[in-house]
Amino acid sequence: MLLQPVTNPGKCARSLAVLLSIWAFIYCLSPFNLRLDHDKTSYNDEAIWGSSLNRHDICRPYGWKPYQPRQPSDPPRKLYDLVLFTTELDLLQVRLNTTWDTVDYYVLVESAKTFTGRNKPLLLKRALEETPSRFDAFKEKIIYHQVEYPEEFHPPTASRTSGSGSGPVSPWEEFHLNAMFDQVFPSLEAETKTETPSSSSSSSSSTNSDLHSSYPPSLTHPSSRSSSQNTTSESPRRPHQNDILLLSLASEIPRPRTLGLLRECFFPERLTLSSKMHYYSFSFVRRPSWFSPTQRYEPGFWDQKGMEGKEKMREVEWSHPQATVYRGKKTVGMAGLRYGPRSGSGGSGKGCMGRMMMGMASDWVERWLAKWQGIQTLQNASWTCESCFPALSQFFVKNEEVYGPSHGHRLGADSLSNRDSEKERIVGYVREGKDLWSDIHEQETGEKWVFEEVVNNTDVPSFLLAPEGKEGGRYGYLMERGGRDGGFRDYEVPRVGVEDAAEGTRDGGEERVMKKQG
Repeated sequence: MLLQPVTNPGKCARSLAVLLSIWAFIYCLSPFNLRLDHDKTSYNDEAIWGSSLNRHDICRPYGWKPYQPRQPSDPPRKLYDLVLFTTELDLLQVRLNTTWDTVDYYVLVESAKTFTGRNKPLLLKRALEETPSRFDAFKEKIIYHQVEYPEEFHPPTASRTSGSGSGPVSPWEEFHLNAMFDQVFPSLEAETKTETPSSSSSSSSSTNSDLHSSYPPSLTHPSSRSSSQNTTSESPRRPHQNDILLLSLASEIPRPRTLGLLRECFFPERLTLSSKMHYYSFSFVRRPSWFSPTQRYEPGFWDQKGMEGKEKMREVEWSHPQATVYRGKKTVGMAGLRYGPRSGSGGSGKGCMGRMMMGMASDWVERWLAKWQGIQTLQNASWTCESCFPALSQFFVKNEEVYGPSHGHRLGADSLSNRDSEKERIVGYVREGKDLWSDIHEQETGEKWVFEEVVNNTDVPSFLLAPEGKEGGRYGYLMERGGRDGGFRDYEVPRVGVEDAAEGTRDGGEERVMKKQG
Protein backbone atom coordinates (compact mmCIF):
# COMPACT_ATOMS: atom_id res chain seq x y z
CA MET A 1 0.00 0.00 0.00
CA LEU A 2 1.42 3.34 -1.07
CA LEU A 3 1.78 6.13 1.47
CA GLN A 4 -0.66 8.93 0.79
CA PRO A 5 0.67 12.50 0.72
CA VAL A 6 -0.44 14.90 3.44
CA THR A 7 -3.23 16.89 1.86
CA ASN A 8 -4.15 19.05 4.88
CA PRO A 9 -1.01 20.17 6.74
CA GLY A 10 -2.97 22.76 8.69
CA LYS A 11 -5.13 20.06 10.29
CA CYS A 12 -2.03 18.07 11.27
CA ALA A 13 -0.49 21.18 12.79
CA ARG A 14 -3.64 21.84 14.78
CA SER A 15 -3.75 18.25 16.00
CA LEU A 16 -0.13 18.44 17.01
CA ALA A 17 -0.77 21.71 18.82
CA VAL A 18 -3.69 20.14 20.70
CA LEU A 19 -1.56 17.17 21.74
CA LEU A 20 1.23 19.45 22.90
CA SER A 21 -1.26 21.54 24.87
CA ILE A 22 -2.65 18.43 26.57
CA TRP A 23 0.87 17.28 27.39
CA ALA A 24 1.79 20.70 28.80
CA PHE A 25 -1.38 20.74 30.91
CA ILE A 26 -0.63 17.32 32.37
CA TYR A 27 2.98 18.30 32.98
CA CYS A 28 1.93 21.40 34.90
CA LEU A 29 -0.38 19.34 37.09
CA SER A 30 2.22 16.65 37.65
CA PRO A 31 4.96 16.98 40.25
CA PHE A 32 7.83 16.30 37.83
CA ASN A 33 9.31 19.63 38.78
CA LEU A 34 8.41 19.26 42.47
CA ARG A 35 10.82 17.29 44.61
CA LEU A 36 8.76 15.49 47.20
CA ASP A 37 11.70 15.36 49.57
CA HIS A 38 13.74 18.53 49.75
CA ASP A 39 16.45 16.91 51.76
CA LYS A 40 19.41 18.76 50.29
CA THR A 41 18.41 21.58 52.60
CA SER A 42 19.85 20.92 56.03
CA TYR A 43 18.27 22.16 59.23
CA ASN A 44 21.74 23.04 60.47
CA ASP A 45 22.43 25.32 57.51
CA GLU A 46 22.64 28.79 59.00
CA ALA A 47 22.60 30.29 55.51
CA ILE A 48 18.99 29.18 55.16
CA TRP A 49 17.92 30.13 58.66
CA GLY A 50 19.81 33.41 58.81
CA SER A 51 18.02 36.54 59.92
CA SER A 52 18.42 38.11 56.47
CA LEU A 53 16.01 35.64 54.86
CA ASN A 54 12.28 36.25 54.74
CA ARG A 55 9.57 33.62 54.84
CA HIS A 56 9.49 33.32 51.06
CA ASP A 57 13.15 32.31 51.09
CA ILE A 58 12.56 29.83 53.91
CA CYS A 59 9.55 28.12 52.29
CA ARG A 60 10.61 28.19 48.63
CA PRO A 61 13.21 25.36 48.79
CA TYR A 62 10.41 22.98 49.83
CA GLY A 63 7.96 24.08 47.16
CA TRP A 64 5.78 25.78 49.77
CA LYS A 65 4.28 29.24 50.15
CA PRO A 66 4.57 31.44 53.24
CA TYR A 67 1.72 31.17 55.71
CA GLN A 68 -0.72 34.08 55.67
CA PRO A 69 -3.77 34.31 57.97
CA ARG A 70 -7.10 34.51 56.20
CA GLN A 71 -8.04 37.69 58.06
CA PRO A 72 -5.82 40.24 59.82
CA SER A 73 -7.89 39.67 62.96
CA ASP A 74 -7.23 35.91 63.00
CA PRO A 75 -5.37 34.69 66.11
CA PRO A 76 -1.75 33.55 65.75
CA ARG A 77 -1.25 30.08 64.36
CA LYS A 78 -0.96 27.43 67.09
CA LEU A 79 0.90 24.13 67.10
CA TYR A 80 -0.60 21.14 68.92
CA ASP A 81 1.76 18.26 69.64
CA LEU A 82 -0.38 15.10 69.81
CA VAL A 83 1.55 12.36 71.60
CA LEU A 84 0.38 8.77 72.10
CA PHE A 85 2.09 7.71 75.32
CA THR A 86 2.95 4.19 76.47
CA THR A 87 5.84 4.01 78.97
CA GLU A 88 8.53 6.54 77.94
CA LEU A 89 8.44 9.09 80.78
CA ASP A 90 12.08 10.10 80.32
CA LEU A 91 11.74 10.59 76.57
CA LEU A 92 8.59 12.61 77.13
CA GLN A 93 10.49 14.90 79.47
CA VAL A 94 13.29 15.22 76.91
CA ARG A 95 10.68 16.09 74.30
CA LEU A 96 9.04 18.76 76.46
CA ASN A 97 12.36 20.41 77.23
CA THR A 98 13.52 20.26 73.61
CA THR A 99 10.38 21.55 71.86
CA TRP A 100 8.93 23.78 74.60
CA ASP A 101 9.56 27.07 72.78
CA THR A 102 7.99 25.88 69.52
CA VAL A 103 4.83 24.12 70.77
CA ASP A 104 1.67 25.79 72.10
CA TYR A 105 -0.07 22.75 73.60
CA TYR A 106 0.87 19.14 74.19
CA VAL A 107 -2.08 16.76 73.81
CA LEU A 108 -0.89 13.71 75.74
CA VAL A 109 -3.11 10.68 75.20
CA GLU A 110 -2.79 7.50 77.25
CA SER A 111 -4.74 4.26 77.24
CA ALA A 112 -5.34 1.58 79.84
CA LYS A 113 -5.11 -0.99 77.02
CA THR A 114 -2.16 -2.11 74.94
CA PHE A 115 -2.21 -2.30 71.15
CA THR A 116 -3.14 -5.96 71.59
CA GLY A 117 -6.06 -5.19 73.92
CA ARG A 118 -4.53 -6.17 77.24
CA ASN A 119 -4.55 -4.10 80.41
CA LYS A 120 -1.63 -1.83 81.23
CA PRO A 121 -0.97 0.78 83.94
CA LEU A 122 -1.54 4.50 83.39
CA LEU A 123 2.03 5.59 84.11
CA LEU A 124 1.68 9.12 82.77
CA LYS A 125 -1.52 9.83 84.68
CA ARG A 126 0.14 8.65 87.87
CA ALA A 127 3.21 10.81 87.20
CA LEU A 128 1.08 13.89 86.53
CA GLU A 129 -0.91 13.46 89.74
CA GLU A 130 2.14 13.08 91.97
CA THR A 131 2.99 15.90 94.37
CA PRO A 132 5.42 17.19 93.42
CA SER A 133 5.36 15.98 89.84
CA ARG A 134 8.31 15.87 87.49
CA PHE A 135 5.99 17.58 84.97
CA ASP A 136 4.90 20.50 87.15
CA ALA A 137 6.89 22.98 85.06
CA PHE A 138 5.08 21.89 81.89
CA LYS A 139 1.44 21.64 83.00
CA GLU A 140 0.42 25.02 81.62
CA LYS A 141 0.71 23.57 78.11
CA ILE A 142 -0.36 19.98 78.79
CA ILE A 143 -3.79 18.63 77.84
CA TYR A 144 -4.04 15.09 79.17
CA HIS A 145 -6.65 12.62 77.95
CA GLN A 146 -7.29 8.99 78.80
CA VAL A 147 -8.77 7.01 75.92
CA GLU A 148 -12.44 6.16 76.41
CA TYR A 149 -14.02 3.12 74.80
CA PRO A 150 -17.64 2.86 73.68
CA GLU A 151 -19.62 -0.06 75.00
CA GLU A 152 -19.85 -1.64 71.55
CA PHE A 153 -16.07 -1.61 71.03
CA HIS A 154 -14.87 -5.15 71.72
CA PRO A 155 -12.24 -6.17 69.16
CA PRO A 156 -10.38 -9.39 69.93
CA THR A 157 -7.01 -9.28 71.59
CA ALA A 158 -4.52 -9.64 68.78
CA SER A 159 -0.89 -10.33 68.11
CA ARG A 160 1.19 -8.10 65.93
CA THR A 161 0.07 -7.96 62.31
CA SER A 162 2.47 -5.36 60.94
CA GLY A 163 6.01 -4.57 61.89
CA SER A 164 7.31 -2.46 59.07
CA GLY A 165 5.39 0.63 60.05
CA SER A 166 3.08 0.26 57.03
CA GLY A 167 -0.13 -0.15 58.99
CA PRO A 168 -1.69 -0.29 62.45
CA VAL A 169 -0.76 -3.22 64.65
CA SER A 170 -4.40 -3.91 65.46
CA PRO A 171 -7.85 -2.28 65.71
CA TRP A 172 -6.78 -1.16 69.17
CA GLU A 173 -3.94 0.96 67.84
CA GLU A 174 -6.16 2.42 65.13
CA PHE A 175 -8.76 3.36 67.74
CA HIS A 176 -6.11 4.93 70.00
CA LEU A 177 -4.75 7.02 67.14
CA ASN A 178 -8.14 8.32 66.05
CA ALA A 179 -9.08 9.05 69.67
CA MET A 180 -6.21 11.55 69.85
CA PHE A 181 -8.30 13.91 67.75
CA ASP A 182 -11.87 12.61 67.94
CA GLN A 183 -12.04 12.51 71.75
CA VAL A 184 -10.10 15.72 72.44
CA PHE A 185 -10.65 18.40 69.83
CA PRO A 186 -14.47 18.54 69.82
CA SER A 187 -14.27 19.60 73.47
CA LEU A 188 -11.48 22.07 72.76
CA GLU A 189 -13.55 23.57 69.94
CA ALA A 190 -16.36 24.34 72.37
CA GLU A 191 -14.11 25.41 75.22
CA THR A 192 -14.41 28.91 76.65
CA LYS A 193 -12.68 30.82 79.41
CA THR A 194 -14.65 32.42 82.23
CA GLU A 195 -14.16 36.11 82.95
CA THR A 196 -15.39 37.80 86.12
CA PRO A 197 -16.78 41.34 85.71
CA SER A 198 -14.55 42.78 88.47
CA SER A 199 -11.44 43.68 86.52
CA SER A 200 -9.18 42.62 83.71
CA SER A 201 -6.62 41.41 86.21
CA SER A 202 -9.08 39.01 87.78
CA SER A 203 -9.99 37.89 84.27
CA SER A 204 -6.39 37.06 83.59
CA SER A 205 -6.19 35.22 86.89
CA SER A 206 -9.25 33.19 85.99
CA THR A 207 -7.75 32.22 82.67
CA ASN A 208 -4.56 31.02 84.30
CA SER A 209 -6.61 29.15 86.87
CA ASP A 210 -8.33 27.19 84.12
CA LEU A 211 -4.96 26.03 82.86
CA HIS A 212 -3.11 25.50 86.14
CA SER A 213 -5.42 24.74 89.06
CA SER A 214 -6.98 21.35 88.39
CA TYR A 215 -4.97 18.69 86.67
CA PRO A 216 -5.39 17.01 84.29
CA PRO A 217 -7.39 19.82 82.62
CA SER A 218 -11.00 18.77 82.20
CA LEU A 219 -12.47 18.71 78.74
CA THR A 220 -16.08 19.65 79.49
CA HIS A 221 -18.64 21.33 77.31
CA PRO A 222 -19.27 24.96 78.27
CA SER A 223 -23.02 24.37 78.48
CA SER A 224 -22.42 22.29 81.60
CA ARG A 225 -20.85 25.24 83.42
CA SER A 226 -22.80 27.75 85.44
CA SER A 227 -21.92 31.30 84.44
CA SER A 228 -24.88 33.42 85.48
CA GLN A 229 -22.70 36.20 86.83
CA ASN A 230 -19.68 35.74 84.60
CA THR A 231 -18.97 36.45 80.97
CA THR A 232 -17.29 33.98 78.68
CA SER A 233 -14.85 34.37 75.84
CA GLU A 234 -12.90 32.07 73.61
CA SER A 235 -10.38 29.82 75.30
CA PRO A 236 -6.76 30.19 74.18
CA ARG A 237 -6.69 26.40 73.73
CA ARG A 238 -9.45 26.49 71.11
CA PRO A 239 -8.18 25.38 67.66
CA HIS A 240 -8.64 27.41 64.48
CA GLN A 241 -8.35 26.70 60.78
CA ASN A 242 -4.76 26.02 59.64
CA ASP A 243 -3.45 25.39 63.15
CA ILE A 244 -0.73 22.74 63.06
CA LEU A 245 -1.30 19.19 64.35
CA LEU A 246 1.75 17.02 64.95
CA LEU A 247 1.09 13.29 65.43
CA SER A 248 3.67 10.99 66.98
CA LEU A 249 4.61 8.52 69.67
CA ALA A 250 6.58 9.72 72.67
CA SER A 251 9.74 8.19 71.19
CA GLU A 252 9.45 10.28 67.99
CA ILE A 253 10.78 13.77 68.72
CA PRO A 254 10.60 16.49 66.03
CA ARG A 255 13.50 18.86 65.56
CA PRO A 256 12.61 22.36 66.85
CA ARG A 257 13.65 23.90 63.54
CA THR A 258 11.28 21.56 61.75
CA LEU A 259 8.43 22.94 63.83
CA GLY A 260 9.62 26.48 63.15
CA LEU A 261 9.52 25.74 59.42
CA LEU A 262 5.95 24.43 59.67
CA ARG A 263 4.83 27.62 61.42
CA GLU A 264 6.20 29.79 58.64
CA CYS A 265 4.78 27.91 55.65
CA PHE A 266 1.72 26.35 54.09
CA PHE A 267 2.71 22.69 53.91
CA PRO A 268 0.90 19.65 52.39
CA GLU A 269 -2.00 18.11 54.24
CA ARG A 270 -0.14 14.83 54.82
CA LEU A 271 3.45 15.63 55.73
CA THR A 272 5.87 13.00 57.02
CA LEU A 273 8.72 14.27 59.19
CA SER A 274 10.94 11.23 58.79
CA SER A 275 13.56 10.59 61.41
CA LYS A 276 16.83 8.90 62.13
CA MET A 277 16.02 5.55 63.74
CA HIS A 278 18.02 5.17 66.93
CA TYR A 279 17.80 1.94 68.90
CA TYR A 280 18.27 1.43 72.64
CA SER A 281 19.98 4.84 72.88
CA PHE A 282 21.20 7.67 70.68
CA SER A 283 24.52 5.84 70.36
CA PHE A 284 23.05 3.28 67.91
CA VAL A 285 21.50 4.14 64.54
CA ARG A 286 19.61 1.58 62.50
CA ARG A 287 20.96 0.80 59.04
CA PRO A 288 19.63 -1.59 56.41
CA SER A 289 21.92 -4.52 55.71
CA TRP A 290 22.63 -3.19 52.20
CA PHE A 291 23.97 0.11 53.56
CA SER A 292 27.73 0.14 52.97
CA PRO A 293 30.15 1.57 55.54
CA THR A 294 31.42 3.84 52.75
CA GLN A 295 27.97 5.38 52.23
CA ARG A 296 27.19 8.50 54.19
CA TYR A 297 23.84 8.91 55.87
CA GLU A 298 23.13 12.47 54.83
CA PRO A 299 20.53 14.57 52.98
CA GLY A 300 20.47 14.00 49.24
CA PHE A 301 20.75 10.21 49.15
CA TRP A 302 17.18 9.90 47.84
CA ASP A 303 17.74 12.33 44.97
CA GLN A 304 21.04 10.74 43.98
CA LYS A 305 19.53 7.28 43.66
CA GLY A 306 16.18 8.11 42.03
CA MET A 307 13.22 5.83 42.67
CA GLU A 308 15.48 3.00 43.82
CA GLY A 309 16.98 5.35 46.35
CA LYS A 310 13.50 6.47 47.35
CA GLU A 311 12.51 2.97 48.29
CA LYS A 312 15.82 2.39 50.06
CA MET A 313 15.56 5.68 51.94
CA ARG A 314 12.35 4.41 53.50
CA GLU A 315 14.47 1.66 55.02
CA VAL A 316 17.12 4.11 56.24
CA GLU A 317 14.77 6.52 57.99
CA TRP A 318 11.72 5.90 60.14
CA SER A 319 8.64 7.30 58.36
CA HIS A 320 7.24 9.11 61.40
CA PRO A 321 6.07 11.46 62.88
CA GLN A 322 3.39 13.14 60.76
CA ALA A 323 1.98 16.66 60.53
CA THR A 324 -1.25 18.08 59.16
CA VAL A 325 -3.42 21.16 59.58
CA TYR A 326 -6.65 21.64 61.49
CA ARG A 327 -9.75 21.65 59.26
CA GLY A 328 -12.50 21.11 61.81
CA LYS A 329 -14.58 18.07 60.89
CA LYS A 330 -12.63 17.78 57.64
CA THR A 331 -9.32 17.21 59.43
CA VAL A 332 -7.48 14.12 58.22
CA GLY A 333 -8.07 11.12 60.49
CA MET A 334 -5.10 10.41 62.72
CA ALA A 335 -4.78 6.70 61.83
CA GLY A 336 -4.97 7.56 58.15
CA LEU A 337 -2.44 10.34 58.63
CA ARG A 338 0.09 8.01 60.26
CA TYR A 339 -0.28 5.00 57.99
CA GLY A 340 -1.86 6.02 54.70
CA PRO A 341 -3.02 6.41 52.07
CA ARG A 342 0.08 5.09 50.36
CA SER A 343 0.75 4.07 46.82
CA GLY A 344 3.29 1.47 45.93
CA SER A 345 6.15 1.93 43.57
CA GLY A 346 7.75 -0.35 41.11
CA GLY A 347 6.09 -2.51 38.52
CA SER A 348 6.44 -5.68 36.56
CA GLY A 349 7.10 -6.06 32.91
CA LYS A 350 8.59 -8.55 30.51
CA GLY A 351 12.12 -7.71 29.55
CA CYS A 352 14.36 -4.80 30.38
CA MET A 353 12.40 -2.28 28.30
CA GLY A 354 9.12 -3.36 29.84
CA ARG A 355 10.45 -3.02 33.38
CA MET A 356 11.94 0.38 32.54
CA MET A 357 8.68 1.66 31.06
CA MET A 358 6.65 0.31 33.97
CA GLY A 359 9.10 1.86 36.40
CA MET A 360 8.81 5.23 34.69
CA ALA A 361 5.04 4.96 34.66
CA SER A 362 4.80 3.97 38.32
CA ASP A 363 7.21 6.79 39.21
CA TRP A 364 5.01 9.30 37.42
CA VAL A 365 1.78 7.88 38.88
CA GLU A 366 3.15 7.84 42.43
CA ARG A 367 4.40 11.40 42.19
CA TRP A 368 1.14 12.60 40.66
CA LEU A 369 -0.94 10.83 43.33
CA ALA A 370 1.30 12.19 46.07
CA LYS A 371 0.81 15.73 44.84
CA TRP A 372 -2.92 15.26 44.34
CA GLN A 373 -3.35 13.79 47.83
CA GLY A 374 -1.11 16.39 49.45
CA ILE A 375 1.57 13.90 50.51
CA GLN A 376 5.16 14.94 51.09
CA THR A 377 8.12 13.75 53.12
CA LEU A 378 10.71 15.89 54.85
CA GLN A 379 13.80 13.85 55.55
CA ASN A 380 15.94 13.99 58.67
CA ALA A 381 13.29 16.18 60.29
CA SER A 382 13.07 14.33 63.61
CA TRP A 383 14.74 11.90 65.98
CA THR A 384 13.34 8.50 66.92
CA CYS A 385 14.72 6.54 69.86
CA GLU A 386 13.06 3.14 69.69
CA SER A 387 13.23 0.85 72.72
CA CYS A 388 15.23 3.47 74.63
CA PHE A 389 14.10 2.22 78.03
CA PRO A 390 15.69 2.86 81.43
CA ALA A 391 14.26 -0.36 82.88
CA LEU A 392 14.26 -3.97 81.71
CA SER A 393 10.62 -4.27 82.69
CA GLN A 394 9.70 -1.89 79.87
CA PHE A 395 11.07 -4.32 77.29
CA PHE A 396 8.60 -6.91 78.53
CA VAL A 397 5.79 -4.34 78.41
CA LYS A 398 6.66 -3.47 74.82
CA ASN A 399 6.89 -7.12 73.87
CA GLU A 400 3.44 -7.66 75.34
CA GLU A 401 1.97 -4.52 73.78
CA VAL A 402 3.33 -4.76 70.26
CA TYR A 403 4.32 -8.36 69.64
CA GLY A 404 1.98 -10.27 71.92
CA PRO A 405 2.74 -12.95 74.54
CA SER A 406 3.37 -15.63 71.93
CA HIS A 407 6.63 -13.88 71.01
CA GLY A 408 8.10 -13.74 74.51
CA HIS A 409 11.01 -15.90 73.44
CA ARG A 410 12.03 -13.21 70.93
CA LEU A 411 13.67 -11.23 73.72
CA GLY A 412 16.96 -13.03 73.18
CA ALA A 413 16.08 -16.10 75.25
CA ASP A 414 15.27 -19.61 74.11
CA SER A 415 12.76 -20.09 76.90
CA LEU A 416 10.75 -18.08 79.39
CA SER A 417 11.54 -20.55 82.16
CA ASN A 418 14.60 -18.63 83.33
CA ARG A 419 13.70 -14.94 83.59
CA ASP A 420 17.02 -13.97 85.18
CA SER A 421 18.92 -15.54 82.30
CA GLU A 422 16.63 -13.75 79.88
CA LYS A 423 17.38 -10.42 81.54
CA GLU A 424 21.11 -11.03 81.19
CA ARG A 425 20.67 -11.76 77.51
CA ILE A 426 18.62 -8.60 76.96
CA VAL A 427 21.32 -6.54 78.65
CA GLY A 428 23.93 -8.17 76.43
CA TYR A 429 21.94 -7.47 73.27
CA VAL A 430 21.41 -3.83 74.22
CA ARG A 431 25.06 -3.25 75.11
CA GLU A 432 26.23 -4.74 71.81
CA GLY A 433 23.55 -3.15 69.64
CA LYS A 434 21.93 -6.42 68.53
CA ASP A 435 18.32 -6.64 67.44
CA LEU A 436 16.14 -8.34 70.06
CA TRP A 437 13.40 -8.98 67.50
CA SER A 438 15.64 -9.81 64.53
CA ASP A 439 13.62 -12.82 63.36
CA ILE A 440 10.38 -10.82 63.31
CA HIS A 441 11.92 -7.85 61.52
CA GLU A 442 13.61 -10.08 58.96
CA GLN A 443 10.38 -11.94 58.32
CA GLU A 444 8.40 -8.73 57.83
CA THR A 445 10.93 -6.73 55.82
CA GLY A 446 13.00 -9.47 54.22
CA GLU A 447 16.22 -7.97 55.55
CA LYS A 448 18.10 -7.83 58.81
CA TRP A 449 18.37 -4.64 60.79
CA VAL A 450 21.95 -3.46 61.25
CA PHE A 451 23.03 -1.04 63.96
CA GLU A 452 25.86 1.43 63.56
CA GLU A 453 27.46 2.73 66.72
CA VAL A 454 27.92 6.50 66.71
CA VAL A 455 30.58 7.46 69.23
CA ASN A 456 30.09 10.78 71.02
CA ASN A 457 26.94 11.50 69.04
CA THR A 458 26.00 15.20 69.10
CA ASP A 459 23.05 14.99 66.69
CA VAL A 460 20.60 14.47 69.54
CA PRO A 461 17.88 16.55 71.23
CA SER A 462 19.58 19.62 72.67
CA PHE A 463 18.35 18.91 76.20
CA LEU A 464 20.58 15.83 76.41
CA LEU A 465 23.63 18.00 75.76
CA ALA A 466 22.63 20.76 78.19
CA PRO A 467 23.85 20.73 81.82
CA GLU A 468 20.35 19.98 83.13
CA GLY A 469 20.12 16.98 80.80
CA LYS A 470 23.38 15.56 82.11
CA GLU A 471 22.73 16.41 85.75
CA GLY A 472 22.72 13.38 88.03
CA GLY A 473 23.14 10.99 85.12
CA ARG A 474 19.37 10.42 84.93
CA TYR A 475 19.42 10.40 81.13
CA GLY A 476 22.88 8.91 80.70
CA TYR A 477 21.48 5.66 79.31
CA LEU A 478 20.05 7.62 76.37
CA MET A 479 23.58 8.53 75.30
CA GLU A 480 25.61 5.42 76.18
CA ARG A 481 24.78 1.76 76.87
CA GLY A 482 28.27 0.32 77.14
CA GLY A 483 28.39 -0.23 80.91
CA ARG A 484 28.07 -3.69 82.43
CA ASP A 485 24.51 -2.95 83.53
CA GLY A 486 23.55 -1.56 80.11
CA GLY A 487 22.29 1.60 81.81
CA PHE A 488 19.27 -0.21 83.29
CA ARG A 489 18.00 1.05 86.63
CA ASP A 490 16.37 -2.24 87.62
CA TYR A 491 19.28 -4.53 86.82
CA GLU A 492 22.15 -5.45 89.11
CA VAL A 493 25.25 -7.02 87.60
CA PRO A 494 25.67 -10.52 89.08
CA ARG A 495 28.71 -10.85 91.32
CA VAL A 496 29.58 -14.17 89.76
CA GLY A 497 30.89 -13.70 86.26
CA VAL A 498 31.73 -10.01 86.54
CA GLU A 499 35.18 -10.71 85.14
CA ASP A 500 33.61 -12.65 82.28
CA ALA A 501 31.31 -9.71 81.62
CA ALA A 502 34.28 -7.38 81.45
CA GLU A 503 35.97 -9.75 79.04
CA GLY A 504 32.78 -9.85 77.00
CA THR A 505 32.90 -6.08 76.74
CA ARG A 506 36.26 -6.30 75.03
CA ASP A 507 35.20 -9.13 72.75
CA GLY A 508 31.70 -7.81 72.05
CA GLY A 509 33.04 -4.74 70.34
CA GLU A 510 34.15 -6.92 67.43
CA GLU A 511 30.55 -7.90 66.73
CA ARG A 512 29.43 -4.33 66.12
CA VAL A 513 29.02 -3.51 62.49
CA MET A 514 30.95 -0.26 62.36
CA LYS A 515 31.87 2.80 64.40
CA LYS A 516 31.56 6.41 63.45
CA GLN A 517 32.62 9.56 65.23
CA GLY A 518 29.64 11.84 65.89
